[in-house]
Amino acid sequence: MTACRVCGGHIGSATYEVPAPALTSIMTLLDAPTRVFVCAGCGHAQSDDIPDIQAFYDTGYRISLNSENHDQIFAVSADGAITYRTDHQAALALRLLDLPEGASILDYGAAKADTLRKMTVSRSDLRPYVFDVSSDYAAAWQSWVPQAAQATYSVPDAWQGTFDAIMSHFVIEHVADPVGFMRDVRALLQPDGAFLFSIPDVAANPGDMAVADHLNHFSEASIAYALACAGFRLQTIDKTSFPGAFFVVARRIEMATQSAASSASAEDAAKQAREICEFWDQASGKLRDDTQNYARRKVAIYGAGFYGSWIYGRIGGSVDVVAFLDRNASLQGATHFGIPVLPPEELPTEAEALFIGLNPLKARAAIAAQPWLQRDGLDHVWL
Repeated sequence: MTACRVCGGHIGSATYEVPAPALTSIMTLLDAPTRVFVCAGCGHAQSDDIPDIQAFYDTGYRISLNSENHDQIFAVSADGAITYRTDHQAALALRLLDLPEGASILDYGAAKADTLRKMTVSRSDLRPYVFDVSSDYAAAWQSWVPQAAQATYSVPDAWQGTFDAIMSHFVIEHVADPVGFMRDVRALLQPDGAFLFSIPDVAANPGDMAVADHLNHFSEASIAYALACAGFRLQTIDKTSFPGAFFVVARRIEMATQSAASSASAEDAAKQAREICEFWDQASGKLRDDTQNYARRKVAIYGAGFYGSWIYGRIGGSVDVVAFLDRNASLQGATHFGIPVLPPEELPTEAEALFIGLNPLKARAAIAAQPWLQRDGLDHVWL
């Protein structure tokens, strides 16, 4: 039996289980199986702890440190203009929080804190603070965060109960005790202080269910349950402004309430989580068959992100992967698992098949829009 990380209820067997390798959110392979457990009581889904989790986040999880200006593409407009992820997060956070003049705001689990930095460019009156469980990012803070407003590994006692707002972007999915994490945040806020956090929406991006270091896969039901237990009043769940993610705003209240999730909403969330797990079961089986069909033949993988990396982890030793294709210019020209990353227009002529490593909810439209991927004799292999 496994205890739910949100409501503490007992979960029986895993709903989804595949053998090693497991793939992390930073596209590294772990020699561990992937297992997902679904809680019928609160609608939460969760994965096993990864090996040596503290060391992983202290020295192994070096997100966006490969270059000073590294960022992820959020959107590309019809005229080719690019919107980067942290620019969009900064604008969204300012809109959702509606901070008063001179507000103190802590980025909790900050990494480079680029979102907070961009918020302070738009709002120079804000007083920024940063905290992370690694010291790797400290150099990125030095030019714009006062030294007294920086902390690593532990939060200073003097910060307790002092902040107008705290935000945490794509952190809580990684922690083994999400309710405890939220309680720690609550202790740092002033009365009625605001907590903004972003987490993946597994229903909108099913790949999240298979990410090894995403220990939590939240639903709206389990978000509400966790916040109530931690001493927060849920204010907003925005799942449209950032496709594939929840942006949540909650307010500190004086007493935590052991509020049960609505049985209907929890039941619906658990059903949806089980359906996503079933998709990954079927995808794993289909990929085994496809690997046999293309054994020792030359193929390419579209997507050097999670989906493409997951495919490579399953087929890399059995087929000849000659290239990854990716639209992100910051990845092009580099290598991924020792294989070149190319623009999609440069699909190698010797590739006989293209394995599609994209969100399956969007994959077919994305590939159909690129005529250079429709050449005669090229098989498309879908998850």
